[in-house]
Amino acid sequence: MKKIYFKSTHLLSLRYGKGFSYEFSPDINLIYGENDTGKSSLIKSLYYTLGADVRLDKEWKDDNFISKVVISINERDYAFIRHDKCISIFDLSNRNKLLVSSTQRIEIAKVVGEIFDFNLELSLTSTGVQSQAYPATLYLPFYIDQDNGWSRVLESFERLNMYKDWQKNTLRFHTGVTPKEYYKLQGEISSIDFELAKISATLNALKAARVRFEGSFGRVLFDVDFVYYEELLQRFLLKSQKLHRKETDYRTKLVEALSFRDAIESDIQESKQQLAENDASSLSSILSLEDKYAVLKNQEMLLQFLPKLYEQKSKYNKKIDIIQEKLKEAQKISCELKIMLQNTSGELTLQDIIRSQASKEVEYTFDEQIEELSQEIEFLNISRDKLVAEMSEYANKKRTTEINSEFKKHLKFAQTELGIKNPFVGDATKHFAITKSETGSRAPRSVLAYHYALLKTIESRSSIPMLPVVIDSPKQQDPDKNITKKIFDLCVNGLSKDNQLIICSVSFDREIDQYKNLKMTNKYSLLQEGLYDEVYDQIMLLYRAIYTSDSV
Repeated sequence: MKKIYFKSTHLLSLRYGKGFSYEFSPDINLIYGENDTGKSSLIKSLYYTLGADVRLDKEWKDDNFISKVVISINERDYAFIRHDKCISIFDLSNRNKLLVSSTQRIEIAKVVGEIFDFNLELSLTSTGVQSQAYPATLYLPFYIDQDNGWSRVLESFERLNMYKDWQKNTLRFHTGVTPKEYYKLQGEISSIDFELAKISATLNALKAARVRFEGSFGRVLFDVDFVYYEELLQRFLLKSQKLHRKETDYRTKLVEALSFRDAIESDIQESKQQLAENDASSLSSILSLEDKYAVLKNQEMLLQFLPKLYEQKSKYNKKIDIIQEKLKEAQKISCELKIMLQNTSGELTLQDIIRSQASKEVEYTFDEQIEELSQEIEFLNISRDKLVAEMSEYANKKRTTEINSEFKKHLKFAQTELGIKNPFVGDATKHFAITKSETGSRAPRSVLAYHYALLKTIESRSSIPMLPVVIDSPKQQDPDKNITKKIFDLCVNGLSKDNQLIICSVSFDREIDQYKNLKMTNKYSLLQEGLYDEVYDQIMLLYRAIYTSDSV
């Protein structure tokens, strides 16, 4: 049995009161039917629910649908539930434990990384900051979408252009050219670089402050200009008063933000209480159908309203964190200023400063802190050099050459099987050149050949697990029956050995009874009214727990 496979999917339309459910085979699944019967919608919902963004029809976006997917990972079952931007993940093998529920994709990415042992880190194009990559980068090689997947390789998912060189880095990760150990080390180096930048900035600021201090005070002499130092002290006192006003302003803003946040929290608790009181399972049997419908309708409205409240609460939490950070910074500067001036309860005088030899003490403090920071930078640089040396072992040329040779071997085989004459053969990162020059039915066949070679290389070389292969409409550009047979033979015989395989098509032009198959017959409606109650119960069993849990 496959280590990772989709077990089931449930789709629920709150707007139209319809539902859909399906149980998958861990091996080969074939979904077929005429156009506009919902095949692609079903296929799209799988990795979409797991956190990838796909192109959805406007009707689906407006439908206010909730999707639930159960996936088995190394004999442990997880349920993913998605409602618009909010994604929730449950560990079904641990008493339906809620692992995360968030609209923030980075929070979802961290949990997905833990579940799938996926630790690819990519740098944002805008800032250069490196962090855990979105889930779509994990699913990318295993999904070919009908809309974009057959025309541009690795374009089945959206919102990945935010990362710098995401295609190249993702492919190097998946093929094993730079395995997960490499990116773990890269992440540690990135953390050190961030710490180095922060300490270096502090060190530079400290050195600049020392220069300014020495320029202002010089050395304490007995023939000092008393009037000059009195004026200098006055400037310091005015700065201290300005900092105090700033602290007061931040405290006022903090109180206001906390007040708004508490008000939202109060609304959340009240909504959760109403949600519990409107539980359909606790309704009295003597209520009329109209009363029951009203209770259910109110429950659905609450379930749609709660995510918005949580999103508002999240925004205020971030605002509070920013204000608190600014308040701490102002307090720190104020404290340092007071210490430097030896500000006691009495009035500061020039004689106090001269007697305490403040300038000498400050100079000593500057030197001590500069030395401490310099030593810390030296230690971090030594640690960084060790990590770079260790990381270089995972990026040697011999390993890269071997993996690229294996990829080319699989690519040539697939291109030959699919009848592609005089094709371009290159490394996995040359995906654009491999497919860009093809036209007609040769273009999608080239895409399929590329994905085949990529998946076979991942199978033997990658440090990540094999995920279900999901292919939407491989019969592109109406190929003849001979080509169609070759397409499905390549998929069924070559991609289902160590993977669950899910393919949807108008038809398969072959005997399919030996495989799990689903014929779609309802025009313009994947979801059905008769399945609403069943699917509602399945989804709400977990979905209600999101908003009745104190951990959310």
